[in-house]
Amino acid sequence: MDNLIPSPKTIFSFWFIKFLDCLFVSIALFDAYDSMVAFLLVSLFPQMTILFFGWISSVLKIAGLLFAIGYPIYWQRKEISGTINSGLRHAWFRGVLRYWLALEICNYGFAKILGTQFGHVYSRSDSLVGSLNGLDLTWNYFEHSYALSVIIALIQIGGSILLLFRRTTLAGAAVLLPVMVNIVMIDIFYGIPSGALMNAILFTFGLFYLLLLRWEDISAVFLKVPSGITLIRSGYAKNLLRLFIVSYAFLFIYHFSSLKSPKSLTGKWQVEQMIRNGDTLKANAWLTDSGAWKNIYLEENGRMTISSNPFVVETKSSQRGRYQYNSSIHKMELILWKDHGDRDTINADVSTYDSKHMLWKILYNKNMLFLKLYRQ
Repeated sequence: MDNLIPSPKTIFSFWFIKFLDCLFVSIALFDAYDSMVAFLLVSLFPQMTILFFGWISSVLKIAGLLFAIGYPIYWQRKEISGTINSGLRHAWFRGVLRYWLALEICNYGFAKILGTQFGHVYSRSDSLVGSLNGLDLTWNYFEHSYALSVIIALIQIGGSILLLFRRTTLAGAAVLLPVMVNIVMIDIFYGIPSGALMNAILFTFGLFYLLLLRWEDISAVFLKVPSGITLIRSGYAKNLLRLFIVSYAFLFIYHFSSLKSPKSLTGKWQVEQMIRNGDTLKANAWLTDSGAWKNIYLEENGRMTISSNPFVVETKSSQRGRYQYNSSIHKMELILWKDHGDRDTINADVSTYDSKHMLWKILYNKNMLFLKLYRQ
C-alpha cells in the first residue's frame, strides 16, 4: 500500500508543473492586455488617460501574482482528493500559453513586414556610425535589408501559426526558439530598451517550457541512434578524429590572427602636414583636391583606408587597400585598390616612428610626397 502513496518529491514536482502553468497564464494575460489591448485603447481613446490604464495594469499584476501562487495549491489538493480533471486544466492553461506566444510573436512579424519595426529614420542615416547607440545600430542594420526583415517575419508568423495547433506545437516551438534566443542576445548585448528585452525573455522561456513538456519526443530524435543504422566500430580513432577537427579549426584561425599588425601601428593617423613636390598643401586643400590626404586608417587585419575628408570617411573620395610594414628596413608597402580589380603598389620610407609619430616619403603617380603623421 505504501507504494501507492506518492512521495513528497513527486508531489512537489507535480505542484511545480502546476505552478509553471499558472505562472505562464498570469504572464500571458497581463502581457497581452498591457502590450496589445491597453496600447490600442489609448491610441483609439486618447481622452482615457494612460494613468487609467496603468491602474488596471497594476490590478492585473497583483491578481496574476496571487493566482500563480494560490491556485496551484488549490489545484494540488483537489487532484489528491480526485475531484478535479488535471489533464483538462493542463490543456487549457497550455493552450493559453500557446495562443499568447502566437499572438505576440506574430505581432512582431507583421511589424517587420508593414514597416513599423526597422523603419527608415532619416536623421539616423545622416549620423556617424560611431555616434550611434546599440538600438540605433541594430535598427540601422536590419533596416538596410527589407528582404532579410521579411524572411525573419515569415519565420515568426509561420512558427506562430504552428503554435495554434496542438499537433504542431513542437514544430512551432522548435522553429521559433532559435530566433527568440538570437533576439534575446541582441537585446542584451546591444542595449535594447528593457521593455523589448523582457518581452523577448518571456517569449523564450515560454517556448522553452513547451519544448520541455515534449522532452521524451525530443530526446528520441536527437539523443538516440536511429534503429537500422550500421555503426562504425573504430575504437579511439573516431575520438582522435573529432579532436583533430576541432583543434585544426582553432589552429587554422589562430595562425591568421597571429599575423595581425602590432597595436602600436594600428589606429587613426592624422596627416598633420603633406608636402607634394616641395609645396606644402594648405589645411583646406582637401575641399577641392581629393589627393590631399587628411586621415589614414591602419586596421589590425592589414586593411587600410586613406580619407581626404578630415571629418568622415566618404566612400567615393576615399582610397582603400592593404598595407604591410617591414620594421627591419623601415618600409611600408601600400597596395591601393582601384576600379575593375586594378591596384597600385606603393613603397613608403618610414622614419621617426615612435608609435605616435611617423614620417612617410612616397613616390606616387610621379609625385614626391612627404607626410607627417600623428596617431590619434
